[in-house]
Amino acid sequence: MTAALRSPLRTAPRSHRAMPVREALEWAFGTECARLDHDEIEAVGGTGWRPFGMEYVALERAQLGTRVDTSRGRSRPHDDAELIATVVRNVLPWYAATLVADLARAGRTPDWMSDARPRLKPEDWTVNRWGRHAKTADAATLGIEGWQPVPRRNRKGVIVHDAVRFTPCNWDPTPARIAAARRAYLDWWGYLLAVQAALTGADLTRIEITPDMPPMRPWG
Repeated sequence: MTAALRSPLRTAPRSHRAMPVREALEWAFGTECARLDHDEIEAVGGTGWRPFGMEYVALERAQLGTRVDTSRGRSRPHDDAELIATVVRNVLPWYAATLVADLARAGRTPDWMSDARPRLKPEDWTVNRWGRHAKTADAATLGIEGWQPVPRRNRKGVIVHDAVRFTPCNWDPTPARIAAARRAYLDWWGYLLAVQAALTGADLTRIEITPDMPPMRPWG
């Protein structure tokens, strides 16, 4: 039998590596160090609906401790990684693209405050020889009608008016703060869904994007 001939110019087909969209983003931005192409004019003007301000993005980046790597001598990212970065840049507004890239580079998700529960805490504390106690205030300072000093007779039979004392308290963390963190997580989840849809039809050579997504509401 004659051996099968193969053209030296044709390489054997390579198998695709299946990855969920989050894993693909972490590979592209974290392992391959792909970078976004920043369009200054569009970034300044902004596009689309902005669910949270650039302050939130700056805070997330500060917490991640990430910086843009401009050093020379790095090997060029894989073509698939560069294509993924291009898709992220073109599918999402700049503020969302940078957030997705930074979180992928650090292998993190937005902090949705998993252990947070609103708790009522005193505004201030006082420490004396008996220990630490919540500070109280005179209810008259509230200016609410109906809060009147309580009359009583002292040991000499004189009527005195005792102030009504209360402990000023705050919710910490506030329900609004927890809700904002979870809205930000849902925004990020929506960004990944948009990127996943775009990458499904992209001409990736080594990566195949699976339909798997992170939990949509991990808080239950």
